[in-house]
Amino acid sequence: MSKISKHTTTLRRGGGSSKRTPRMPNPGAVYDFALRCAIRACLEQTTNEQSQLNVPNGGRKESHRHSVHLSNMGEKLGNLADRITTLDLKNDKKITRPFAQGLMKRLDNIRHGKDTSKSEYSDKRFQTIAKVVRDHVKQYRSTGESVNDIVIFFLSTSEAELKKMDPNPAVWFKDLDRYVARFAELLLIVLKEDAPQSATPELIESLNRSIMPTKQPTQPKKKQVFDNLLDTLENFPMVQTVQQLFHISLQDHRQKLRELQHVCTEANFLIDLKKCINAVHTNLSFPGRREDFSSQLAYDNWQKREVKQLQELMKTTMLLNPNLSIANSGEQEFSSSLLSSRRGSENNNRRSSYYGDDPLRNESGYTYIPNDPRLYFRTLMSMCIDLDTQISTDSERAKTGVLSAASDELLRECWKTWRLSDPFRSVLYLELVTKAIDSQILEIEYARDAMRSLDKSLRENDIVNWTINDRETLVRVYEGLNETCLTILTECFSEYWLVKPEFIHEIVAILEKMYENPAYLEDHPRPLEPFHLLEETVAGAAVSRWRYLEKTILDPQKDDMSNLMAMADKLCTELVKVAKRFKKPLSGVLHVPGVVMARQMPFFILEMDNWAFLPETKNAPIEITFELYNKVLTLKRLYDQYGPAQKSALFKVESWFLLHVRRWLLSTYNATPEWVMNAIEQDEFKPINETTLNSSSNVDLFTIFHQSVDFISNLQWPNSLQECRFNTALSKVIGIALQQYTNELEWLIRNDIYPNTTIGGSGGEISGTFFDRAKHQLIGGRHHGHRSADEVPPDFQTRTCVLINNIEASRIKLDRLYQTMDVDDIAQEMREHPPVTPQEKLTDQNQNYLYSIKIVRAENLPPLDNNGLSDPYVVLEIDGKPITRTRTMYETLNPRWDQTFDIWLTEETVDVLALVYDEDVIGANEECGGVWFKLSPAYFDDYQTHELVLNLHPQGTLYLRIDMEGEKDDIQYWFAKAFRTLKRTENDAAGLIVDRMGQYFRACLNRKTLDKLLGRDRSFFSSFSRHSKHVDPTLQDCEDALIPIIDYLERNLKILNDNLSETNMQLVVIRIWREILITLEGVLLPPLSEQLSDWKPLDDYEFHVVYKWLELLKILFNGGEDSDAVALDKLENSHYYALLSINAAYNLETEQLMDGYHASLKTQTQRGGRKADRSKSVYHSKNTVRKRNNKPKESVNMRKSVSIDLPNSDTILRILRMRTGKKVKEFLHTEFEKRNHPQPVMNARKDGLPPPPLPPHDSTATVEQTIPLR
Repeated sequence: MSKISKHTTTLRRGGGSSKRTPRMPNPGAVYDFALRCAIRACLEQTTNEQSQLNVPNGGRKESHRHSVHLSNMGEKLGNLADRITTLDLKNDKKITRPFAQGLMKRLDNIRHGKDTSKSEYSDKRFQTIAKVVRDHVKQYRSTGESVNDIVIFFLSTSEAELKKMDPNPAVWFKDLDRYVARFAELLLIVLKEDAPQSATPELIESLNRSIMPTKQPTQPKKKQVFDNLLDTLENFPMVQTVQQLFHISLQDHRQKLRELQHVCTEANFLIDLKKCINAVHTNLSFPGRREDFSSQLAYDNWQKREVKQLQELMKTTMLLNPNLSIANSGEQEFSSSLLSSRRGSENNNRRSSYYGDDPLRNESGYTYIPNDPRLYFRTLMSMCIDLDTQISTDSERAKTGVLSAASDELLRECWKTWRLSDPFRSVLYLELVTKAIDSQILEIEYARDAMRSLDKSLRENDIVNWTINDRETLVRVYEGLNETCLTILTECFSEYWLVKPEFIHEIVAILEKMYENPAYLEDHPRPLEPFHLLEETVAGAAVSRWRYLEKTILDPQKDDMSNLMAMADKLCTELVKVAKRFKKPLSGVLHVPGVVMARQMPFFILEMDNWAFLPETKNAPIEITFELYNKVLTLKRLYDQYGPAQKSALFKVESWFLLHVRRWLLSTYNATPEWVMNAIEQDEFKPINETTLNSSSNVDLFTIFHQSVDFISNLQWPNSLQECRFNTALSKVIGIALQQYTNELEWLIRNDIYPNTTIGGSGGEISGTFFDRAKHQLIGGRHHGHRSADEVPPDFQTRTCVLINNIEASRIKLDRLYQTMDVDDIAQEMREHPPVTPQEKLTDQNQNYLYSIKIVRAENLPPLDNNGLSDPYVVLEIDGKPITRTRTMYETLNPRWDQTFDIWLTEETVDVLALVYDEDVIGANEECGGVWFKLSPAYFDDYQTHELVLNLHPQGTLYLRIDMEGEKDDIQYWFAKAFRTLKRTENDAAGLIVDRMGQYFRACLNRKTLDKLLGRDRSFFSSFSRHSKHVDPTLQDCEDALIPIIDYLERNLKILNDNLSETNMQLVVIRIWREILITLEGVLLPPLSEQLSDWKPLDDYEFHVVYKWLELLKILFNGGEDSDAVALDKLENSHYYALLSINAAYNLETEQLMDGYHASLKTQTQRGGRKADRSKSVYHSKNTVRKRNNKPKESVNMRKSVSIDLPNSDTILRILRMRTGKKVKEFLHTEFEKRNHPQPVMNARKDGLPPPPLPPHDSTATVEQTIPLR
């Protein structure tokens, strides 16, 4: 032993800190010791197989499997159970955790079909038994279960499973025998490989003796034994791998096996293990000493682990070879092995080895371990890598790594036998793979496999416990791998647009893994510095790429716009691809998209600047320009996201494309009239479907609006304030388009209702020939007042209803567009950032303003002609000079002119006098009334249309619409203006419908109809008749008198109801009902005037008929018996009850009426001019409905049931006009004088100030009143 120690002290086996490079070993010596390890592996496997019972397979006979031969199956089963349950396991302890985990894992592989090495493992019954036993082990592994208990449970489980197939044991006993043999074999494998610390000699021996009885072997001849062993060695895969690796001929290889088979014994292996243990305890250089480690703790940990592993190997070897004893045969075996070696040397002393010197002469004294295991292992692994890279394809290596399975198995056997550390093996593998990558033999992805092996070693062995040599080698290998990876990255980034991101990320992952290692960081505290050099590589490649694109894309033969489009398109495609490939900075340092854009974008921006200042750019095609804009915007987003923040202002999108956005807005503005006219011309004005009652022009127009809004929105303009200005300009386009669209629809509605005459028109122009205009100027609308009951007006058209629906639909869609565009937010931002002007402009003292005054209509004018009507026209005067005049509307007290006049005025406030005259053919025209109002920029500087409702003196109301030409740079202004225009037109259209129906109502419901119904002829000769015949008409007679108007109403209300929208229908039907109430009131009372009327009060019969008409028409509007039309609460409104209230005052004495007038006037003054609402106090609706079923004669007393509350003051004056006497005449004159010359308190509105501006979306201003109803 002292001799061996002397030799081992002079060896270097990876220990120490010397930097001397050892001499490369003789390949023959490497071959020799690699072959020894392969022989030992073969012997170990052979011994393992021989130690187990030969399970029946192939051609083996049944008599050699088991020694149980009983007369019946019951005795066989009992005997087998006895053998298992009576195992001589006095020290049988409970199973350990490694044993349980190893057994469970192997049973799992069997039951899932992963392990099919034995034929029984493929048997479904055996797999089922394996599952049950596995679950049992898992459940009871911590409850003191022993190996004996597991064997017994396996036997009972197997018996139960086999009985399921056939209850007769004779059928399945042989299967049970095989199952028990395989399970015992499995237990032995678990004890050897997974839990060697649990493999006691007693347990191994008991299992072999009780479960697998050994057969009586025959003693072969010694020569036969050696020949069989030699054949076994030659056919062993690892031995063949060694021959192939070193390119040894079969003859030489066989000769070497003959030489080594006497040396490579299990006894010599035990001696090597014992020597290693002694070397560890005596601090020899191999396998390691204290100087090899950086700390005592690291050395102690290694020593403890190494001794434990060596002892376990010795224990396992002895368990597999029970007859082997180091104490008895160790020295003898060792001596005999040396003797055999000498004999082999003497026999071949004149013949050199295949590789030169005789490798059998090992100076170390170890049988299996060479002089320098590290150097030998390096040579062996290098040769394995060279061989595998030559004979293995790339696809095979991709699956298994660089090393083949055979090479890996050989290396593992040598590494384990030569007592090398796992860190050394992992670092060496990475080093050799890196060299192969540098030599372009392997690809970089194989470094990842080597890194995984190294990571596993780092996890299992803390780097602080590594040897100093292994740690230094690791740093050196990492440095080489780092240089290799950086070189590859440099090559890749020189063509960054072609590289695959997975490849880059794989290399970066390898680098990041290295940079995490504390040993590497200790020598390289700033490992990421080389990435800055890579940034320069990427930057240079980006510039080169731009130059290439510039040469290949920018064509001098093409215009600048086309070249820019092509370049922008190419850059977008390429940069988007780069951004997707490298979303995050590599190692948090190198951001490839940012570096590329930082170099390329300034070149592109320079090209854009040059294009933007070209003269022809101002007239570039808008569509192509915005295609370029979208690409530039994409580049800007990429640059904002990935480029340097301090250079983001380089993208001057606003200066490049602001001109073109304004061009688009201007072209849109200019195209608006054509859009509107095309939409109207292509419209048939039919409902789109049953639920959508508007027509296609409305849909087409708003589709254009939404497309324009979407265009601005999709621009995603970088400057939000400028985008607000774009939307404001677009709102002007929308407002003007809707103004034009509304005017055209209004003209079509008027033409449908009054097809032969154009009532409206700017400046009072009349359509038609010169003769038509002259005729209209002469007679005006006189023919409208002469319609008789027999002359039924034409029914309304469906087209008219669709036109009105279009206006309502436009208003609704405009409101939705208001919400879609976020108008309020835009207006708020515009107000927060008002436009900055360099210098305030001086106000022009002589600046003129254009006012547009539309004289709409008048109501409740005094009757100045003998027929109880007037022929009114309006004159506007300034400073006593007439400036305009409307046409004359004949025979009406409620005229509608709808004429517009334009007036230019200065900025000063001007008082305008509006005078309404009654035109007389003979004599001077009489004044119907007048009123003052003011025109001033201070009142109309919002540029909206103002509704003025002016009270004429002495009576009547004049409706004007005034606006001052101009506009505001405010999006809410344009939306409000458009909304008001639509709402006014909607109301005007309803008014036109009511006006035309009202003419027929007055032709059917008048005093002539009453006389005809009562049989009273009011002709010239009837005044000389003395007979006065009173007829009390029945309800049917009253209804028959209404047949023309009822038929007319039923037809037209159906047309309106079927074609108008619900909202418009409600508006129109209520106004029609008001017109009927006005007409019935006109039958009861003369118009308001200070002159006495020649009308006589109606008698009771006539009065009764009027109220019957009222109730019949109310029933008609309510829907008859079904009451499914207009609700009663809508019909029985304040105007309805005001008409009923006439009953209370109709037959009062004159004095009572005068007193009632003063009381009513006083009450009205106390209420601020508001009329009383009698809807709750005059006549309840239930009484009205109930009266319809009473007898006619009882209805004469109906007026007595009405409340004594008197009507309003105007109604009383109209009743007084039918009285006679001087007192009445003077009373009327006095009261009208008071109206013409009101007291100062009452003259508060004489200045005629217009009402304050209406809020957005407000409706037309109205004056609340009860009588007159209109």
